[in-house]
Amino acid sequence: MAYGGYSPYGALEPERGQHVDALLRRFPAKPINPDRSVFDLPLELRGGKATALRISLPPHFPQERPVLAVLLPVVHPAVDGTGRLRTPALSGWVYGQSSLVDVVAEAVATLTSAVVDARQPGGPAGAAAYPPGYPVPPGAAAPGTNSPTHLSSAAAAAAGGQLPDVGRLAPSQLATLLSDEEEYKKVLRGVVAGSQMAAALEDIRVKNRQLAASNLSQQGAIAEARNQLAVVRSSEYQAIRARFDELLARQAKVSKVLGGPLFRERLEDAVSEADAASAALGAAFLAGQLPLEQFLEQYVDARARHHALDLKRQAAEAVLHA
Repeated sequence: MAYGGYSPYGALEPERGQHVDALLRRFPAKPINPDRSVFDLPLELRGGKATALRISLPPHFPQERPVLAVLLPVVHPAVDGTGRLRTPALSGWVYGQSSLVDVVAEAVATLTSAVVDARQPGGPAGAAAYPPGYPVPPGAAAPGTNSPTHLSSAAAAAAGGQLPDVGRLAPSQLATLLSDEEEYKKVLRGVVAGSQMAAALEDIRVKNRQLAASNLSQQGAIAEARNQLAVVRSSEYQAIRARFDELLARQAKVSKVLGGPLFRERLEDAVSEADAASAALGAAFLAGQLPLEQFLEQYVDARARHHALDLKRQAAEAVLHA
C-alpha cells in the first residue's frame, strides 16, 4: 500500500497487491497492519481446538517466500518448535510461479486434517499417516520403515530447505548425524537443494541457458552479414577508393599551383590590373572619349572588381602571417 504516492515495496507493489487481493477473496483473513503485510486467519482444528494462522509477507515478497505460523500451540508434524509451518508448497516457493492462495490453502488443509502427532496423548506411535515431505516426529515410523532410529525426519526437513528441528530428533538420530559424516552431508545437501537460494540459482541458470541459445541462434545472421559486407567491399570499395585518390591528387595539384608566393603574386597583379583599368576609364571620360552613362557603368564594375581582389589579397596576407 502506498503512502503519499510512495510505495515502500517499489516495483513489487503490484504483484504483492495481486497476491493479497486473491488471498482476501478466498479466505476471511484479517489484516493486522495498514500496509497489509501481516494477516491472521482463524482456524478450527480437529477436536474443536481453535487457533489462528499468522501469514507474514516479508519486504521482498513475492520474490521471498511468505512465513506461516500458528498463534496458539499446536502439536502437528508440519509445525516446528517455534510454531512455524513447513509445507511442501511453502518450502518450494518459486517467484513468478508459486501462489500465496495455494500455499495458504495447503497450510489450512494440513492443519485441519486428521494427522495426529505420535507424541500427543492418545496418539500411538506409528498410527499417524504423515503426508509426503513432512518431518516425522521421534517415535513415529516413516512409511516403509520400522526402525525408530531412521533419519526420515532430518531428511524430510532438509528436502524442504530447512535444517531439521534438533529438539524433535531422538538421541539415536542425533548420534547418527554426529558420527556418520555421509549422513550429515546428505542432510546438508538437502538443505541447500531445497532452499530459496537454490531455486533462485536454478532460475538464473535457466535464463543463462536461454540467453546462450539465443546468442548461438544469431550466428547464422552474423555470418550472413559478414558475407554481405565482404561483397560490398569487393564490388564498390575499389571504385570509391580510386575516385577518392583521383580527387585527392587533383586537390594537391591545384594547391601546388595556387598556394604559396605564386598565388599571392597573382592576386597582387590582378589588383594592380583592376586599379589601372579603372584609372584608364577615368582618363578616357575626362578626355571626352566616353559618355557619362557608359563611364559610370564601366567604372563602377571596375572598382568593384578591384575591391574584391584587394580583399582576397589582404586575406592571403593574413593567412601568411598567422
